[in-house]
Amino acid sequence: MVSKIRRFFQYISAAAIDNYVKGVLIGQAIYQGVFKNVPAPALNCYSCPLSRFACPIGTFQHFLTLRQVPYFMLGFFGFIGGLIGRAPCGWICPFGLIQELLYKIPSFKISLPEWVKYFKYVVLVILAILLPIFLLEPWFCKFCPAGTIEAGIPLLAWNPVKSMGSSLYDLLTTHFYVKYGILLAFLALFITTKRPFCRMMCPLGAIFSLFNKFAVIRMHVDLDKCSRCDLCYNVCPMEIRIWENPDNVDCIRCMKCYDVCPDRAIQVITPLNFPVEVKLQKNYPPA
Repeated sequence: MVSKIRRFFQYISAAAIDNYVKGVLIGQAIYQGVFKNVPAPALNCYSCPLSRFACPIGTFQHFLTLRQVPYFMLGFFGFIGGLIGRAPCGWICPFGLIQELLYKIPSFKISLPEWVKYFKYVVLVILAILLPIFLLEPWFCKFCPAGTIEAGIPLLAWNPVKSMGSSLYDLLTTHFYVKYGILLAFLALFITTKRPFCRMMCPLGAIFSLFNKFAVIRMHVDLDKCSRCDLCYNVCPMEIRIWENPDNVDCIRCMKCYDVCPDRAIQVITPLNFPVEVKLQKNYPPA
Protein backbone atom coordinates (compact mmCIF):
# COMPACT_ATOMS: atom_id res chain seq x y z
CA MET A 1 0.00 0.00 0.00
CA VAL A 2 2.79 2.42 0.92
CA SER A 3 4.57 1.63 -2.35
CA LYS A 4 1.49 2.68 -4.31
CA ILE A 5 1.31 5.92 -2.34
CA ARG A 6 5.00 6.50 -3.06
CA ARG A 7 4.53 5.97 -6.80
CA PHE A 8 1.66 8.47 -6.81
CA PHE A 9 3.82 10.91 -4.85
CA GLN A 10 6.64 10.46 -7.37
CA TYR A 11 4.33 11.45 -10.21
CA ILE A 12 3.01 14.44 -8.26
CA SER A 13 6.54 15.55 -7.37
CA ALA A 14 7.73 15.26 -10.97
CA ALA A 15 4.75 17.30 -12.13
CA ALA A 16 5.38 19.92 -9.43
CA ILE A 17 9.05 20.30 -10.36
CA ASP A 18 8.64 20.11 -14.14
CA ASN A 19 5.42 21.83 -15.17
CA TYR A 20 6.42 24.96 -17.10
CA VAL A 21 4.29 24.09 -20.12
CA LYS A 22 3.67 27.78 -20.81
CA GLY A 23 7.32 28.26 -21.71
CA VAL A 24 7.14 25.56 -24.36
CA LEU A 25 4.00 27.11 -25.81
CA ILE A 26 5.32 30.66 -25.96
CA GLY A 27 8.83 29.72 -27.06
CA GLN A 28 10.66 30.71 -23.87
CA ALA A 29 13.51 28.24 -23.54
CA ILE A 30 14.03 28.21 -19.78
CA TYR A 31 11.79 29.40 -16.95
CA GLN A 32 13.34 32.43 -15.24
CA GLY A 33 10.75 33.18 -12.57
CA VAL A 34 11.23 33.51 -8.83
CA PHE A 35 11.15 29.76 -8.19
CA LYS A 36 14.30 29.35 -10.28
CA ASN A 37 16.20 30.72 -7.29
CA VAL A 38 15.02 27.77 -5.21
CA PRO A 39 16.77 24.38 -5.52
CA ALA A 40 14.55 21.33 -5.83
CA PRO A 41 15.19 18.64 -3.17
CA ALA A 42 16.12 16.25 -6.00
CA LEU A 43 18.44 16.08 -8.98
CA ASN A 44 16.67 18.04 -11.71
CA CYS A 45 18.38 20.04 -14.44
CA TYR A 46 18.13 23.84 -14.26
CA SER A 47 17.96 24.01 -18.07
CA CYS A 48 15.08 21.58 -18.50
CA PRO A 49 12.41 23.49 -20.50
CA LEU A 50 9.74 22.35 -18.06
CA SER A 51 11.66 22.91 -14.83
CA ARG A 52 10.62 25.66 -12.42
CA PHE A 53 13.40 25.04 -9.91
CA ALA A 54 17.18 25.03 -9.77
CA CYS A 55 19.29 21.89 -9.49
CA PRO A 56 20.81 21.55 -5.99
CA ILE A 57 24.10 20.16 -7.31
CA GLY A 58 24.24 22.78 -10.05
CA THR A 59 23.64 25.53 -7.49
CA PHE A 60 26.25 24.03 -5.18
CA GLN A 61 28.82 24.04 -8.00
CA HIS A 62 27.87 27.59 -8.97
CA PHE A 63 29.00 28.92 -5.59
CA LEU A 64 32.19 26.87 -5.80
CA THR A 65 33.04 28.28 -9.23
CA LEU A 66 32.74 31.74 -7.69
CA ARG A 67 35.17 30.60 -4.97
CA GLN A 68 32.49 31.16 -2.36
CA VAL A 69 31.58 28.87 0.51
CA PRO A 70 28.09 27.55 -0.38
CA TYR A 71 26.58 28.21 3.04
CA PHE A 72 23.01 28.23 1.73
CA MET A 73 23.39 24.88 -0.02
CA LEU A 74 25.18 23.32 2.93
CA GLY A 75 22.27 24.39 5.10
CA PHE A 76 19.83 23.06 2.51
CA PHE A 77 21.55 19.67 2.40
CA GLY A 78 21.78 19.56 6.18
CA PHE A 79 18.12 20.40 6.69
CA ILE A 80 16.76 17.90 4.15
CA GLY A 81 19.24 15.16 4.99
CA GLY A 82 19.01 15.69 8.73
CA LEU A 83 15.24 15.39 8.60
CA ILE A 84 14.62 12.48 6.22
CA GLY A 85 18.02 11.22 5.04
CA ARG A 86 17.98 9.91 1.50
CA ALA A 87 14.18 9.73 1.24
CA PRO A 88 14.01 12.44 -1.50
CA CYS A 89 15.73 9.96 -3.83
CA GLY A 90 12.89 7.50 -3.37
CA TRP A 91 9.91 9.86 -3.16
CA ILE A 92 10.69 13.06 -5.09
CA CYS A 93 13.45 12.66 -7.68
CA PRO A 94 12.12 12.63 -11.30
CA PHE A 95 15.28 10.95 -12.56
CA GLY A 96 14.86 8.19 -10.01
CA LEU A 97 11.31 7.69 -11.28
CA ILE A 98 12.59 7.40 -14.85
CA GLN A 99 15.01 4.68 -13.77
CA GLU A 100 12.33 2.68 -12.00
CA LEU A 101 9.93 2.87 -14.94
CA LEU A 102 12.57 1.83 -17.48
CA TYR A 103 13.54 -1.13 -15.30
CA LYS A 104 10.02 -2.48 -15.83
CA ILE A 105 10.81 -3.07 -19.52
CA PRO A 106 11.15 -6.85 -20.03
CA SER A 107 14.82 -7.79 -20.47
CA PHE A 108 17.57 -9.77 -18.84
CA LYS A 109 18.44 -8.30 -15.46
CA ILE A 110 21.82 -7.94 -13.78
CA SER A 111 22.96 -6.96 -10.30
CA LEU A 112 25.72 -4.50 -9.53
CA PRO A 113 28.48 -5.38 -7.07
CA GLU A 114 28.17 -3.68 -3.71
CA TRP A 115 31.44 -1.77 -4.07
CA VAL A 116 30.00 0.46 -6.83
CA LYS A 117 28.15 2.45 -4.15
CA TYR A 118 31.45 4.12 -3.24
CA PHE A 119 31.94 5.51 -6.74
CA LYS A 120 29.30 8.21 -6.18
CA TYR A 121 31.51 9.70 -3.46
CA VAL A 122 34.37 9.90 -5.95
CA VAL A 123 32.03 11.70 -8.35
CA LEU A 124 30.94 14.06 -5.56
CA VAL A 125 34.47 14.93 -4.47
CA ILE A 126 36.12 15.19 -7.89
CA LEU A 127 33.44 16.31 -10.38
CA ALA A 128 31.14 18.27 -8.06
CA ILE A 129 33.67 19.82 -5.66
CA LEU A 130 37.35 19.82 -6.64
CA LEU A 131 37.10 20.48 -10.38
CA PRO A 132 34.59 23.36 -9.98
CA ILE A 133 36.89 24.93 -7.39
CA PHE A 134 40.08 24.66 -9.41
CA LEU A 135 38.76 24.94 -12.99
CA LEU A 136 35.87 27.30 -12.21
CA GLU A 137 33.30 25.31 -14.19
CA PRO A 138 30.43 23.03 -13.06
CA TRP A 139 32.03 19.81 -14.23
CA PHE A 140 29.39 17.42 -12.99
CA CYS A 141 26.78 19.27 -15.04
CA LYS A 142 28.93 18.77 -18.12
CA PHE A 143 28.44 15.00 -17.98
CA CYS A 144 25.24 14.57 -15.97
CA PRO A 145 22.90 12.14 -17.82
CA ALA A 146 19.92 13.70 -16.04
CA GLY A 147 20.83 17.02 -17.62
CA THR A 148 21.25 15.40 -21.03
CA ILE A 149 17.86 13.68 -21.03
CA GLU A 150 15.96 16.52 -19.31
CA ALA A 151 17.57 19.51 -21.01
CA GLY A 152 20.15 18.76 -23.70
CA ILE A 153 18.03 16.54 -25.93
CA PRO A 154 14.72 18.44 -25.47
CA LEU A 155 16.35 21.79 -26.23
CA LEU A 156 18.06 20.45 -29.31
CA ALA A 157 14.88 18.78 -30.54
CA TRP A 158 12.83 21.88 -29.84
CA ASN A 159 15.50 24.40 -30.94
CA PRO A 160 13.41 27.39 -29.79
CA VAL A 161 16.13 30.04 -29.69
CA LYS A 162 19.15 31.26 -31.57
CA SER A 163 22.16 32.65 -29.77
CA MET A 164 24.69 34.97 -31.42
CA GLY A 165 23.39 33.98 -34.85
CA SER A 166 23.88 30.26 -34.24
CA SER A 167 21.27 27.64 -33.54
CA LEU A 168 21.57 25.14 -30.74
CA TYR A 169 22.56 22.52 -33.30
CA ASP A 170 25.88 24.37 -33.68
CA LEU A 171 26.58 23.34 -30.09
CA LEU A 172 26.83 19.68 -31.14
CA THR A 173 30.48 19.24 -30.26
CA THR A 174 32.59 16.31 -29.09
CA HIS A 175 31.60 17.14 -25.55
CA PHE A 176 27.93 16.70 -26.38
CA TYR A 177 28.54 13.32 -27.97
CA VAL A 178 30.45 12.21 -24.88
CA LYS A 179 27.47 13.26 -22.76
CA TYR A 180 25.14 11.46 -25.15
CA GLY A 181 27.27 8.31 -24.94
CA ILE A 182 27.15 8.40 -21.16
CA LEU A 183 23.37 8.76 -21.31
CA LEU A 184 23.01 5.81 -23.70
CA ALA A 185 25.14 3.64 -21.44
CA PHE A 186 22.99 4.53 -18.44
CA LEU A 187 19.75 4.01 -20.38
CA ALA A 188 20.89 0.46 -21.10
CA LEU A 189 21.67 0.03 -17.42
CA PHE A 190 18.29 1.49 -16.42
CA ILE A 191 16.55 -1.32 -18.30
CA THR A 192 18.73 -4.09 -16.91
CA THR A 193 19.73 -2.83 -13.46
CA LYS A 194 17.93 -1.31 -10.49
CA ARG A 195 18.60 2.46 -10.20
CA PRO A 196 22.25 2.33 -11.32
CA PHE A 197 22.72 6.10 -11.51
CA CYS A 198 21.51 6.54 -7.94
CA ARG A 199 23.87 3.86 -6.71
CA MET A 200 26.93 4.69 -8.79
CA MET A 201 27.04 8.34 -9.80
CA CYS A 202 24.59 10.69 -8.10
CA PRO A 203 26.41 13.26 -5.93
CA LEU A 204 23.16 14.43 -4.36
CA GLY A 205 22.40 10.88 -3.28
CA ALA A 206 25.95 10.70 -1.90
CA ILE A 207 25.33 13.81 0.21
CA PHE A 208 21.95 12.72 1.53
CA SER A 209 23.27 9.21 2.25
CA LEU A 210 25.65 10.65 4.84
CA PHE A 211 22.61 11.55 6.96
CA ASN A 212 20.84 8.18 6.86
CA LYS A 213 22.25 7.13 10.20
CA PHE A 214 21.41 10.41 11.92
CA ALA A 215 18.18 11.57 10.28
CA VAL A 216 15.18 12.39 12.43
CA ILE A 217 13.07 9.93 10.41
CA ARG A 218 14.79 6.57 9.96
CA MET A 219 14.18 2.88 9.40
CA HIS A 220 14.28 0.19 12.08
CA VAL A 221 14.19 -3.60 11.94
CA ASP A 222 13.12 -5.67 14.91
CA LEU A 223 15.62 -8.52 14.64
CA ASP A 224 13.61 -10.63 17.09
CA LYS A 225 10.77 -10.71 14.54
CA CYS A 226 12.82 -10.78 11.34
CA SER A 227 13.13 -14.24 9.73
CA ARG A 228 15.79 -13.15 7.18
CA CYS A 229 13.54 -14.32 4.35
CA ASP A 230 15.10 -11.77 1.96
CA LEU A 231 11.76 -10.68 0.50
CA CYS A 232 12.90 -7.15 1.32
CA TYR A 233 16.04 -7.65 -0.74
CA ASN A 234 14.10 -9.02 -3.70
CA VAL A 235 11.93 -5.89 -4.01
CA CYS A 236 14.50 -3.29 -2.95
CA PRO A 237 15.28 -0.84 -5.81
CA MET A 238 18.74 -0.32 -4.31
CA GLU A 239 19.44 -4.03 -3.75
CA ILE A 240 20.16 -3.85 -0.03
CA ARG A 241 19.21 -6.12 2.84
CA ILE A 242 17.69 -3.69 5.27
CA TRP A 243 17.76 -6.23 8.09
CA GLU A 244 21.55 -6.18 7.92
CA ASN A 245 21.67 -2.43 8.43
CA PRO A 246 18.58 -0.15 8.43
CA ASP A 247 20.91 2.86 8.17
CA ASN A 248 22.51 1.62 4.94
CA VAL A 249 23.79 4.58 2.91
CA ASP A 250 21.86 3.40 -0.15
CA CYS A 251 18.46 3.10 1.55
CA ILE A 252 16.08 5.58 -0.09
CA ARG A 253 13.20 4.95 2.37
CA CYS A 254 10.95 3.72 -0.45
CA MET A 255 9.08 1.42 1.98
CA LYS A 256 8.85 -1.49 -0.45
CA CYS A 257 10.43 -3.66 2.23
CA TYR A 258 7.78 -2.53 4.70
CA ASP A 259 5.01 -3.59 2.33
CA VAL A 260 6.33 -7.11 1.72
CA CYS A 261 7.68 -8.01 5.16
CA PRO A 262 5.64 -11.03 6.39
CA ASP A 263 7.00 -10.62 9.92
CA ARG A 264 6.06 -6.93 10.25
CA ALA A 265 9.58 -6.41 11.53
CA ILE A 266 10.25 -3.20 9.61
CA GLN A 267 9.07 0.18 10.78
CA VAL A 268 9.74 3.89 10.43
CA ILE A 269 11.03 5.50 13.58
CA THR A 270 10.85 9.12 14.70
CA PRO A 271 11.69 10.82 18.00
CA LEU A 272 8.11 10.03 19.06
CA ASN A 273 8.39 6.26 18.65
CA PHE A 274 12.15 5.69 18.89
CA PRO A 275 12.65 2.23 20.45
CA VAL A 276 15.18 2.05 23.28
CA GLU A 277 16.68 -1.19 21.94
CA VAL A 278 17.98 0.63 18.85
CA LYS A 279 20.58 2.27 21.04
CA LEU A 280 21.65 -1.10 22.43
CA GLN A 281 21.74 -3.34 19.36
CA LYS A 282 25.28 -4.08 18.21
CA ASN A 283 24.58 -6.78 15.62
CA TYR A 284 24.03 -4.50 12.63
CA PRO A 285 27.13 -4.80 10.44
CA PRO A 286 28.41 -1.54 8.89
CA ALA A 287 26.82 -0.26 5.66
